[in-house]
Amino acid sequence: MPTSIRTPPRVDGARRRVRRRARTPDATRAQVLASARTLFAKYGYAATTTAAIARGADVSEGIIFHWFRSKEALVVALGREFAREVVDAMFAGRGPTDDPVPALSAMLKRTFAYVRERRTLVRLLTLSPDPSSSPAARHASRAALLAPLTTTFAHRSARGLARPMDPRIAAELMFALVEAALVECHVFGDGSREEAYLKETIRCVEGALGVRPARTTATTRRPGHGRPVRPARSRLARRSSRPGRPR
Repeated sequence: MPTSIRTPPRVDGARRRVRRRARTPDATRAQVLASARTLFAKYGYAATTTAAIARGADVSEGIIFHWFRSKEALVVALGREFAREVVDAMFAGRGPTDDPVPALSAMLKRTFAYVRERRTLVRLLTLSPDPSSSPAARHASRAALLAPLTTTFAHRSARGLARPMDPRIAAELMFALVEAALVECHVFGDGSREEAYLKETIRCVEGALGVRPARTTATTRRPGHGRPVRPARSRLARRSSRPGRPR
């Protein structure tokens, strides 16, 4: 028998109307998505109804169909939202061309950590029982991720931090590789081998992109001083660099 869905307690009609009027459209939409994410994770896609999602968001069921048209469209919207959150985690809330350029290994570590905390949502987006919603959700998240990856790869190549490349194709290939590693680790697997998957993913990505260390200057400056400080040399090196006396 399907699992019955516990519904939140009823809210007085007058208080409900005041609460709805106080919300902005963006806040209402976010509340619906939050309710859908919670119920999908708790009861699964098939057992969750749009009526239950509406009750969880404290809106009418008609609002859901106004914003999303169907339960399948809700999954697609969750896919887009998930991709935006992954980008924020990957770049630590910074832009893809901001300096200093983040190391690819650090970006991948943050991505794995984010997905680990949201494994249930990833399984929903990957293994949705509805055959029409899962590819659509994946396409939505893929499109939202490819744009910043393309930008950062072009930026790295122009700065000499990676080999010359077609940044769009490189972004598509990196997305496919990282997605496969995450799905194998956290969807088909239990996440226990995350460290091994992460290590091999970093090796593959950095090797494919020809990642080079960031360039550093030969001199540094003392804090509060304008004169550069040259790297210290040993006494033997200083003695050998002096012109010798003729014998």
